[in-house]
Amino acid sequence: MCVHGSFPYANPFTLPGMNQLVYRRRGMTLIELMIVLSITAIMVGFAAPSVFMARDSASRRSARQELAGAFAATRAAALQKGKIATLTLTSSSATVSVLSGIAGTAVTVLGPIQFNTSLLATIEPLNGAPATISYNARGMLTPTPASTQRYQVSVGYLRDTLCISPAGIILPRGCQL
Repeated sequence: MCVHGSFPYANPFTLPGMNQLVYRRRGMTLIELMIVLSITAIMVGFAAPSVFMARDSASRRSARQELAGAFAATRAAALQKGKIATLTLTSSSATVSVLSGIAGTAVTVLGPIQFNTSLLATIEPLNGAPATISYNARGMLTPTPASTQRYQVSVGYLRDTLCISPAGIILPRGCQL
């Protein structure tokens, strides 16, 4: 009765009354493949902007932290060496140097930190803030500015501001103590 195991018919791919063979399909048809690819493309299209936004946001945050670190390193170098330390900013980099020795030659202690190559960020002094910032041996900005100094970090269209008090202290977000 049964040639193929427990299947009651001679050929497991035909039923009684069927004159044609039913072939087993393997793989996917071109239409099915196109539908799967279209759905995948739509899902990637929805996910890509949020992935790029997260990347830019992380880059902006890192650039702000790097800039804050450069300010802190400048202040620490001035306090440690007991000499004037200078932070020089360009739109794409930051360099910390300190006066050293009797002749007062400038020695680079940090940098240049390249904001544009690793983080795709730019730095811009706002409201007349200087691009060259000096700390004296007591860790105070010299000359002492009349107001808070603001520096803008930009990555794409995302922006963040780093504020430095007249005393040379890095202020929290919102620029208030």
